[in-house]
Amino acid sequence: MAMRINGWWRAGMPGAGVVCAVALLLGAEALLHSDVFMHRLRSVFAVGRAYDKVLYVEQQAPRMLVLGNSRVDNAIDPRTLGAAFAAGRGGFNLGLPGANASALLGIAHRFDECGLFGRGKVERVLIGLDESLLHAGDALGYDVFFGQPDIWEEGAQAYLRSTLRLWGYADNLKQLREPAKLIQFATALTEEVEPVGGGAAERLGYRPGFGDNQDAGQVARQEAGSTHPPDPKVVADFWSLLDLLERRQVSVVVVFPPLLNRRVLYLEGAHPASSPYLALRRELLARGVPMFALSADLKLPPEGFVNAGHLNDLGAQYFSRALGRALSGGTHGEVERVGAL
Repeated sequence: MAMRINGWWRAGMPGAGVVCAVALLLGAEALLHSDVFMHRLRSVFAVGRAYDKVLYVEQQAPRMLVLGNSRVDNAIDPRTLGAAFAAGRGGFNLGLPGANASALLGIAHRFDECGLFGRGKVERVLIGLDESLLHAGDALGYDVFFGQPDIWEEGAQAYLRSTLRLWGYADNLKQLREPAKLIQFATALTEEVEPVGGGAAERLGYRPGFGDNQDAGQVARQEAGSTHPPDPKVVADFWSLLDLLERRQVSVVVVFPPLLNRRVLYLEGAHPASSPYLALRRELLARGVPMFALSADLKLPPEGFVNAGHLNDLGAQYFSRALGRALSGGTHGEVERVGAL
């Protein structure tokens, strides 16, 4: 029988190449649906680092969870925050570079399905809110892995991108054409490699800001993008996130991260692009969601920033300590509760 099959294969079984290719694709697709495999790639892809954080929370649910994008990732050290604010078992920073509210909603749904919200588990959520958290776009592929698109509301393409991850994540996988990235990928498959800044457990999710200061052109491009109006779909997902946490009786606090050259548009009434962001702030006030930001008359020096939008460790330690004092009811004046317009 073995000789017959071997001869059949060598003779050129019609479609043998297609069968082999389909088998390889199915194997790769299965790996992309494996939490263990994606966690293995935590030093290679941003989604892998996200799995590092998500799986840590699922295994050791903190009393306080910090959500946001890279500005939160680099701005809040849970240990420093917890030292100034009694938070039970402590907190965890689940800031994800490039994430928006849609990605955070998908992760929150995953946590909810695991029963992680509620008394004795995740009881308080801090959301770091800047403009980009409400912008559309998913360059790093978070929605492919954590999104839960509705085929009737968002269409077949959005649903299939999440279901067929080889398709949805194809643009990110193209990075493996770069020799350095391919070597990084191969190394991660053969040994445990932590992401830049350390794994989730090392600093409880916090990653100190790193890199060179941006030049004037980079700052201008970032500023132009940040002042775009929020995306309606992402805004709706933001409210869905708050609704989910409210149903689970989770206390929610919104924190506005500090910027180098200005305040976020939620706090800048005179800025020409601030109108939709001020409306969202009014809605948060109507819902009774506490909001905190650096005092209007306090400006962190440039030495506290790695670039115009992200704190370095010096700035993060100051901000985390001041935020912890404010959350505990302190009146030190560094971080204050945001009131009515």
